[in-house]
Amino acid sequence: MGAIAERLRLEESMRLWEESRGLIPNGTQTFSKGPTQYPLGACPVYLKKGKGAYVEDVDGNRYIDYGMGLHSVILGYAHPRVVERVMEAVRDGVNFTLMHPLEVQVAKELRRLIPSAEMVRFVKTGSEATSAAVKIARAATGKEHVAVCGYHGWHDWALGATEKKNGIPRAVVGLVHKFTYNDAKSLEAVFESFKGNVAAVVLEPCGVKPPEPGFLEGCKRLAAENGAALIFDEIITGMRWDKGGAQSLFNVTPDISTFGKSIANGMPLAAVVGKKEFMEVLETRDVFLSTTFGGETASLSACLATLEVIEEQDAVKKIWKAGEELMKGLRAIIKRLDLEGLTEVDGFPCRPVIAFKSQDGVEPLLVKSILQQECAKRGLLFAGYFAVSLAHDTDVIGESLAIMEKAMKLLSENAGQEKLSELLEGRIVSPVFRSL
Repeated sequence: MGAIAERLRLEESMRLWEESRGLIPNGTQTFSKGPTQYPLGACPVYLKKGKGAYVEDVDGNRYIDYGMGLHSVILGYAHPRVVERVMEAVRDGVNFTLMHPLEVQVAKELRRLIPSAEMVRFVKTGSEATSAAVKIARAATGKEHVAVCGYHGWHDWALGATEKKNGIPRAVVGLVHKFTYNDAKSLEAVFESFKGNVAAVVLEPCGVKPPEPGFLEGCKRLAAENGAALIFDEIITGMRWDKGGAQSLFNVTPDISTFGKSIANGMPLAAVVGKKEFMEVLETRDVFLSTTFGGETASLSACLATLEVIEEQDAVKKIWKAGEELMKGLRAIIKRLDLEGLTEVDGFPCRPVIAFKSQDGVEPLLVKSILQQECAKRGLLFAGYFAVSLAHDTDVIGESLAIMEKAMKLLSENAGQEKLSELLEGRIVSPVFRSL
C-alpha cells in the first residue's frame, strides 16, 4: 500500500474559520473560495500570499495552486510588471474627481484585441458586466425576456433561472428562460414560446465541452432572425482561450460580450464591450450605467500590463502547451493506475478538468474530496479544475504530475466506498455552484 502523508498543520486556518462564524455570512465573501469546495479540516481555508504558481497558507504550508484566484490570475501571482504598474498607480492616487487617460488607453487595447469590442465600458466584476450587457440588450431591442445557458453571476436576472430564487421578484424570475448548450433546438423553443419578446441570448461560448460545429453560428443566426442580441459571457474564456476571447478562437462575433478575471491578473476589473449599435444606447438619457470605481487606475494599470505580457510572451500559446502536457500526464496516470472508472480528464488545455464518476457505489464527491486532501498534503491545491497560468512552466507541471500520481495511487489501492471513507480526514465537499 502506498504511503499516506501526514495530516496538514492547519491550526491558524481553523482558528480563523471559527472566528468568521457569526461574523461573515457563510463564513466567506466568495462562495467558490469557501470550505464547501475543499474538504474542511483536511485542506487550508485561508491563504496569505502567492508568487508565480505557488501560494502559502496562514500556517506556512506551500502549494502549487491551480485555482489561480478563481481563474483571474493568468500570468502568475505577483507578476513583476503588474506589481510595478499597480504600485506606480497607487503612488499617484487611484481614483480621481475627473477621468484618467488610462480609461482611453485600455479601452483602445481591448477594442484592438476583441472582435466584438467597438465600444467599451469598465465595471468591477463579471456579474456586474454581464448584468450591464443584459440591460444594454433590453434597452436596444425594447424587449424583456432573456434566453440563458449556464452560470452568469449572482444578480437577479441571472439567478431567476435557478433554484436560488429567494429575494428575487417573481416578475424578474418570469423573464429568464434556460436553454441547453450545444442544443440549438432548445434555444429555438425559447424563441417560439416568447415570440417577438426575447431581448438577448446569453451564454459562455465554451466551457468544459467544445461547441459542436455550427452551434455558436446557430445561436447567432437565431438571435439575429428574432431581433435579439447575442451576448457572450467571456469572464472565464477571455484571454485564456485566446487573447481575443473564445469568440476569436471559434470565429463567431457576438453583439455584446463581457470580460473579467484574467484581464487584470487578479485586480478587480471587468468590461462590457460590444458593437456600437448596441453600446451607444448608454449615451441616451434614459439608460444609465455608472460606477464610482470604473476608472480606478490601479486595476486599469494592471490590465494594460497584463495585456502587454500576454502579447509579448505569447502567453496563450505557452499556457495551452503547458496544459497539454498536464492533460497528457494525468491521462497516463489514470490509465496506469486503472482509475478510468472513477476519474477522467476533460476540458481544454488552458483549463483541464478532472471529472469524478460513480463506480461500484462509490460517491464521486468522496473521490474528489480525498484527491484534494491528498494533493494538499503533498503541496498541490486544486478544486477539480486547473486554471493553468503563464507561471505553470515545465518544472511546475512535472512536480504537479508527481504529486497527482502519489495521491491517485491511494485511490487505486483503496477501492470501494468503505475503504475510501476511512481515508477522508475532513468534511466531504459540496457540488460545484456553477452547475446551477
